[in-house]
Amino acid sequence: MSITFTSKIGQLAKLKMHYIIVTNDILDQFLEENDNSRYNQRFLVTINDQVKWQGGTVSLGNDSAYITLSNARMKALDVHLNDEVSVSLEKDKSEYGFEVPEEFEAVIAQDSEGNKRFLSLSKGKRRAIIYLIVQIKSSEKRIDKSLYFIENLKRAPLGKETMRHILGKDLP
Repeated sequence: MSITFTSKIGQLAKLKMHYIIVTNDILDQFLEENDNSRYNQRFLVTINDQVKWQGGTVSLGNDSAYITLSNARMKALDVHLNDEVSVSLEKDKSEYGFEVPEEFEAVIAQDSEGNKRFLSLSKGKRRAIIYLIVQIKSSEKRIDKSLYFIENLKRAPLGKETMRHILGKDLP
């Protein structure tokens, strides 16, 4: 199911970011039994039938949520603050919101303890690790970074892992 609507581009000055508004009536149409909150959903987002990406909603208050709109996407769309855009949303059924790099899959497939620790993390932390690896262009560097993150994760206190631990900070 895909829903298309119009939204104005807003700005959260404190966070220095732009966003599009998604109202509760739209969010409610996507709610499924296993969703914890209407405000924490993942979507395939398309703006003006031009730019498409995977993103999530965050509560904005006033019975609405927002999806961030990066400066690069705004530039590609040639839109600015307060411009009205056409938004198309489709529920993102992928596990993490993007493809898991095969290099990362290979690393955790060969390390049962690392895989167990990775799967014990919250979905948000797992998504953050994968996102950081996805950003790396070189296959060799993706393998190196995957090994680095999993080794740091295994050194972190069990059940109290933080992103600082995973990034190599605050480790014993």
